[in-house]
Amino acid sequence: MLKRLVPIALLILTACGGSSASTNSTTASVVASSTTLSAPTTTVAELFNPASGEKAVDCDNKAVGASYGEKVKLEFCTATWAMGDTDQDTWNCPKEGCAQTRLYHLVGDKWTSPAICKRDKPLTRFALSCYVPNAGPATLAEIPPKDVACIIWQTNKSLTYVEETGCTPSKADINVSLSAECTGYFAAVSLPLEKCDTGGAVTVMQKQLRAAGYSVSVDGYFGPALAKAVFAFQGKKGLQQLGIIDSATWDALSPKAFPG
Repeated sequence: MLKRLVPIALLILTACGGSSASTNSTTASVVASSTTLSAPTTTVAELFNPASGEKAVDCDNKAVGASYGEKVKLEFCTATWAMGDTDQDTWNCPKEGCAQTRLYHLVGDKWTSPAICKRDKPLTRFALSCYVPNAGPATLAEIPPKDVACIIWQTNKSLTYVEETGCTPSKADINVSLSAECTGYFAAVSLPLEKCDTGGAVTVMQKQLRAAGYSVSVDGYFGPALAKAVFAFQGKKGLQQLGIIDSATWDALSPKAFPG
């Protein structure tokens, strides 16, 4: 009886050993294959078309209107780009002006209107603020070159967006930022921090400026006095002097990232 059981035991051991080897082999194969996975890649969408070198020119409403096929009221122009409204567009706009307006582009010898955009948003946000009539959201193909956008689209030059657009703001806007009084304050949720903002991030900047030797109140309100202190600090550090706290100014004042 014992002799009969020995071969059976040997068979069981052999089968178990084979199963273990197979399992180890499979595990090794899985481990080996898992190490060959490549890291995912991401693509960052471009916000600009390359600069063209075009300069500002006087708008010729008659010439553009004749080519476009409709009477136009242009506001800012270069040789091949313009912004403004058609005469018919303005009929339904309030007295303070239209909330959105047209881009015009000279293609060959014909002026066209590739997109309509919200006036209060920079052209870097074309995917959300511009659209092609009867087609859908605008793409970079419908947007002017970076330098042209700085000329014809005034929002691109506003202090709020110059860090994003790369445009140079007007001295008049900077002077307003430094001197005009606030009629109300608004909660700051992102950079840049501007005059008439309020919140914990403003308090952080006030404390940092006081530590740097500037006489500012620490009350969480961004008023003209703080704007002037920021302007002076930016000049001392060789930063672009805007009187608002952009990311470069925040980094120069605080070792901590912006809260948010």
